[in-house]
Amino acid sequence: MSDKNCFHEPEDTSIDELIAESKEQVESLPGEAVLGDADTEMKLQEQPSSAPEEKQHEAQQEPLLQPEDDFTPDFGDAFDDYGEYTESPAIPMGDYEFGGYAEEADEEYVQFLGDEEPPAQKPKRRHTKRVIPLFVKILLYIVIVGVAAVGLGYGIWECAQDILAFGRSDETLTVSVQEGDTVEDIAQMLRDEGVIKYPWLFEFYCDFTDSNDTMDPGIYVISYNFDYHALVSGMIANSPNRTTVRVMIPEGATAAQIFALMETNNVCTAAELEACAANTEFDYWFLEGIPYGSENRLEGFLFPDTYDFYEYDEPERVLDKLLSNFNRKFSEEAVAQLDVLNETLAQRLANAGYDESYVAQNRLSVYDLIIVASMIEKESAGPDESSNIASVIYNRLCSPDFPCLQIDATVVYALGGVENGVTYEDTQIDSPYNTYRYAGLPVGPISNPGLSSITAALYPSDTSYYYYALDNTTGYHHFSQTYDEHNSFLQGQNDGE
Repeated sequence: MSDKNCFHEPEDTSIDELIAESKEQVESLPGEAVLGDADTEMKLQEQPSSAPEEKQHEAQQEPLLQPEDDFTPDFGDAFDDYGEYTESPAIPMGDYEFGGYAEEADEEYVQFLGDEEPPAQKPKRRHTKRVIPLFVKILLYIVIVGVAAVGLGYGIWECAQDILAFGRSDETLTVSVQEGDTVEDIAQMLRDEGVIKYPWLFEFYCDFTDSNDTMDPGIYVISYNFDYHALVSGMIANSPNRTTVRVMIPEGATAAQIFALMETNNVCTAAELEACAANTEFDYWFLEGIPYGSENRLEGFLFPDTYDFYEYDEPERVLDKLLSNFNRKFSEEAVAQLDVLNETLAQRLANAGYDESYVAQNRLSVYDLIIVASMIEKESAGPDESSNIASVIYNRLCSPDFPCLQIDATVVYALGGVENGVTYEDTQIDSPYNTYRYAGLPVGPISNPGLSSITAALYPSDTSYYYYALDNTTGYHHFSQTYDEHNSFLQGQNDGE
């Protein structure tokens, strides 16, 4: 072979020629070379290795092959599908801005993307800082503070005028607080009457002073120049501004009639009084032992008299006023006289043949005495005959001949009132108040007796009367000792008609 990179056969070439040829090949190589035979390799190993490190390092960094300057790779048709490569011009760094590209970069970016348009960008706002002069700021501050101060001062003055009633007249007016009215209702009522201007301020005052529960139902006389404190103080139960009503309770009126009279005069409703009488505990000695639950529980102790009540008064206060009056009128002398009366009646019962047990059981209590007085009150035509009516009642109670008292007024009470007198059918009603069917005293008083009837019950006349009938000519009762005398009188009354 004629290639210089190949060795000649040994038979054609001498050893000296081979060594010289190998040396030329080694020197022509820039880096390491692999010798073709053992002699050449040994010769390379014998070369000195004490060359400076700098030259060795430079030799290692030099490339094994130096590319030719005009070298162009040939890839054939492998990249034909990608089109022709066009080199984009370099973009100077000065055309970039912090946070985004400049307009020149955007144009190149559009060219790079081809026909695709980039999204529209929002134009940047330019903020212009406006400087307000200091004196303008101070002036605005003074104006705002001044307006606020004037408004606040005006508001405080208006509230003070309403609370303290500045500049109002001293004219009076009558206002009514109804049962169940709230503070809001009262404030609106005062606003409607022209007493106050701001109901919300009055409500706030009542809340702040804990006056919500102090105002009571009633009719009050107040003045326009009352401040808030005077208004609240003037609408309580014991206020001197509260209007009163005078009620005259007649002697012999029943509890139901008294309750209706109170309602008519706007003192209390009948239902309120009935509930109070049935269930309220009143601390009076004469009520001990009387059971609760009946609206007639206080019957007999609602002392007839003339009273001054507040309009829309409290039912407990109304009833207590009547009971306290009875307590005053039934004095200690009356209590002592009751003991004397019981001794007299006990002696009479013993003389009639009743045993000691019966006598003890029929001893009169204060409650029993008021029952007798209530019958006297309803049966008497006047105070002058009350003691005689009392004697008839006691005479029948102490006589075995009269197991029943047969008092017409008790039947009337049991029926709730009759207009044309008691008939025989009326006397057959089944009621513990009916003294035609039940022996002894009725179950309770049938009216509220006056002082004259109570006195007659304590001091009965000493008579032998057992009957009485109304004399049409005199308007008073005619008293008889026997039944025959009584029938004779009645016959004469019928003949005179």
